[in-house]
Amino acid sequence: MLLYLTAEDVFGGETPPRRGPRPLHTVPATLCGLFTLGLRHHVRKAALASWTGGSLEPVPDWRLDRLAIRIALFGRERMGLEPGGRVLVLGRLAGLWPAVDFSAMGFGLVPVGVEHDVGDDALAAVAAHAAPRAALATDPASAERLRTLRRTGRLGDATVVAEGLPREEGLLSLAELLDLGSVLDTAERAQAFRAFSRQVEPGSPALWHAGEHGLVRLTHQEAMARVEAVLRSRPAHEGDVAYVDAPRVTLRKRLALAAFVGDGHTASVLGREGQAAGDLAEVRPHKVIASEPWLAALCDGRGPRWPAGLDRGRARRRVQEAVGGRLRWVETTWALTGETLRTLAAAGVTVDVRDDGPGGSGLAS
Repeated sequence: MLLYLTAEDVFGGETPPRRGPRPLHTVPATLCGLFTLGLRHHVRKAALASWTGGSLEPVPDWRLDRLAIRIALFGRERMGLEPGGRVLVLGRLAGLWPAVDFSAMGFGLVPVGVEHDVGDDALAAVAAHAAPRAALATDPASAERLRTLRRTGRLGDATVVAEGLPREEGLLSLAELLDLGSVLDTAERAQAFRAFSRQVEPGSPALWHAGEHGLVRLTHQEAMARVEAVLRSRPAHEGDVAYVDAPRVTLRKRLALAAFVGDGHTASVLGREGQAAGDLAEVRPHKVIASEPWLAALCDGRGPRWPAGLDRGRARRRVQEAVGGRLRWVETTWALTGETLRTLAAAGVTVDVRDDGPGGSGLAS
């Protein structure tokens, strides 16, 4: 049975009163500094939310913070991960992406993200170049790919971490990692992690990303230049809800999630694969990070919630009807057609078309 939920059901109808300074009274110089700042204020009901059994499960700031810290502490104290080292992340959209990004960068590590449909040869080449000490998978298919690559010697000696892995040399279940990490998660260690994350230099490596643009490497300064542009031009409001479509995790989505977590206000809802239309109607987001094909279908009347052949005026009205009338900003990594842009503009939606490549230039329309 599919439960009809709105953002108010998940995140509460009222925003708790603000205590202390605004979450973004300053913009940090590093991505890990941004994460640390965004998770300390607890203004919002949830930092992330994803569907579990047909209902949205919110992840509050403190829970995301503890998840990241436990991954970091176990990696540092039990797996021998050192500043400058690398961890690999492969798979579909899931809450593990921002958690691993934060946990790795907070200890001076470099998270190497690989999009889920990159071929095995390309994945093995990235692993050979990055030489990760650990490789985490966000879904069962990706876990099996990493497990197979390790068995055939194409993943080096990286420990594979994922849900449901058996006890075997070189394999570690995520649940076991978090259980063991909870033993290490003392107040003193957590504070030491946060202090370390605030001392990471802006010129140090922040993240790598492997996808259709090849392997892109960014320093914290380069990554924050992209993120800060969004934070300044599209400021967050209390109670904001962002929707991130599944399954592909692009570089832009990783940076967008960093911005949403870091702004201290935005709750990011992670989409379900193939169910974007229903998700948007339930979530009623203010911001959307989505692919071009779905946006085009939404705007030209081919969406599943209305008949084909609608005239432009009615289709424009349905854009806001389909998402609950609150949508004000869309970001996509592909160039939209002029008609799609005009339709979104007529619905009062601002569109940013951004590039995932090394230059990362963005065009706001």
